Order: sequence, then structure tokens, then C-alpha cells
Amino acid sequence: MKSVFFFFKKNAVSLLIVLIVACLATYPLSAQQKVQGEPGKTYQITMNDGSVVSGKLISDTEREMVIQSGSMGEIRLEKSNIRSMTVVSTSDLKTGGVWFANPNPSKYLIGSSAIPLEKKTGYYQNTWIFVNSACYAFTNNFSVSGGFEILSILAGGDGPFVFFINPKASFKIADNFYAGGNILYANTLKTVDEFGGLATLNGFFTYGNTNNNITAAAGWGWADGEFSSKPILSISGMTRVSKRIAFVSENWIFPMNPDENMSFYGVFSYGIRFLGEKTSIDLAFINNKDIANTLIIGAPWLDFTINF
Repeated sequence: MKSVFFFFKKNAVSLLIVLIVACLATYPLSAQQKVQGEPGKTYQITMNDGSVVSGKLISDTEREMVIQSGSMGEIRLEKSNIRSMTVVSTSDLKTGGVWFANPNPSKYLIGSSAIPLEKKTGYYQNTWIFVNSACYAFTNNFSVSGGFEILSILAGGDGPFVFFINPKASFKIADNFYAGGNILYANTLKTVDEFGGLATLNGFFTYGNTNNNITAAAGWGWADGEFSSKPILSISGMTRVSKRIAFVSENWIFPMNPDENMSFYGVFSYGIRFLGEKTSIDLAFINNKDIANTLIIGAPWLDFTINF
């Protein structure tokens, strides 16, 4: 186990560079893929001039597509004029029109759901300016995220230069039911008081879809070469209430030492997520009884995510 963590620590910067380069290299390639659809499914199609057409695909030939739009009837589209097309899930079909896909369905504030990212997609996230991270899905079931803080650089470059690596595997096992697991490893590039790094081994289950879901998770912490005997438990969820607004909550239960007066310590969060077609912004608050004594609404949390 130590050899694996030593490898992550020694090669963390290289892994992050490779991850970012892979993300940037994949984006233009995806835009050049041949446009093709499956008749009977509903698609959202973006044309080269920026206009968007939504409807059920009636036919797909080598040169054109025929779409049945609820408001415009049958439409013929030349493939040479189509920039991209995406399948519209049933959860995005609304009486008032088609919602764009949730740009951030796999992540809450800190933890993630078991809903996997699609192959060759990913996201960049900035949290409170000082923490930068990126995630890339190498397959439909496996992704890797990594990140680092820049406060050490802004504070004079003396360290500790904190970084993290987070590989994740997740699978759809039934309709609206997903299972997954990940390893989160965090360390510093500059040793601080012989700090050997921290890690958690996590398993989680998610029920729902990309717009509305709830996730239960358990994670065993690792430090000083040993795993904790009791897991950290969490319950998280999100619900999309409109095309551009969702609510998100992530809540944790931490085990306490046997000699403490209480057997567990709880922390909860609540927030609003503003959605764009490729972006999301979280404005949330992390709170419990102790935090509320200082700031009644809780400690603020702000992050920005852009996907690709």
C-alpha cells in the first residue's frame, strides 16, 4: 500500500499534467466525430450557425436527418450543417420544452455520486479561487480526478503545496440505481512534520437520475499506515427544480474516539446550484452546532465548474 501512495506522491505533478493535456486534446477530436443517431430517440441538435433543434429522430441517412419537432413539425437537416447532437434523457423532457443536460451530475460539493461520466468527457473545477481540480473519464465506468491548491504559491512559495488524486469506478446496475467506489489520496509536495499523507477508501450507492438523485456513502480513512476501524458516513443529494436551478446537499457523520463524550460528530450542508449548458456554480453553506455559534448560517462554500 505504501508503495502505491509513494508513486502518487512522486508523480503527482506529472499525472495532473497528463490529465489536463488529455482533456484538452480530446475536446477538438470529439467535435469532429461523425454525426449519427438512432431513430426513435429524442435529440438536441446544435447547428453550425448556433441554432438548436430538439425532437424525435425519424430517419438518419448518409446526408440528412429527419426530426419530428413538437412545435415545428417534421424538419430535414443536412448533416454537413450539424455541429453536434446529444441524446435527451426522459428526465429532461418537460411540458414546457427540453432542458439541456445537467452539466454536473456526478458531483456534489466535495463527494461524488455513483453516476458515471461518459467516456472522453470531464470537467475543470475551481473552489474558492485557491483550489483547482480536473476530472477525465477514460471509459464509461472509470475516471480520474486530481487537484492542487495555489495558496502556498501566493503566500510566498514556501509550501506545503497540497495535492490530491482521486480515481473512481462506477456502474449502472439497474434502472435509476448505480454503485461505485473511489480512493482519495492527499499529500504535500513539501514535507510538513513528517506528514505521510491521508487517504480514504470509499464505497457509495446512488438512486435517481442526473437531475434528481440521492447517494449513501461510507469511507474508511487511512493515515500512518493504518485504516480507521469505523467509517465516515455521508448522505448527499441534488434536485433540479428548473432549467437553470438545482439544490444540493452533502452531509457527513464522523466517528469519534471512544473516550469522547459523543460517539459521532455531524456536519451538514445546503446550497443552490446555478446551471448553464456547460457550467455550474455552487453557492452553499457548511454548518453544524459548533459552526453556527460563530456564523449562524454556516461557513460559505463557492465553486465553479466547466465541463467538456
